[in-house]
Amino acid sequence: MHDLTFAKEIISAVNERIKSLDQGTRIASVSASLSPLSHVKPETLKETFAALVKGTPLERITLNIKALKLGMKCASCQKSFTVDKPTFLCPECHSKDLTIVNSSEFRIDLIEVAKTA
Repeated sequence: MHDLTFAKEIISAVNERIKSLDQGTRIASVSASLSPLSHVKPETLKETFAALVKGTPLERITLNIKALKLGMKCASCQKSFTVDKPTFLCPECHSKDLTIVNSSEFRIDLIEVAKTA
């Protein structure tokens, strides 16, 4: 379900960016990031995006997805650290008293524009 929401966010951002493009340019690619908390796999998001834009001018856009690291902080020892997947123990003191510092599930990093051929 989140994959559909994120794909629609990308389409909305692209459509908004298209409004400000100069003649002779187009959107070439979109780079986005997914958190391990998003419960969405990059492949699934790419497939959903492709299905939604099939047969439209957006079909030629390349979608690049990277994984976001999850920022965490230990309340016991104050250590800040990043992880690739949710964790329940501080790597320093092994406390379970952790706080998520950056919890963005999804973000669009870059919308790349190119000249039309």
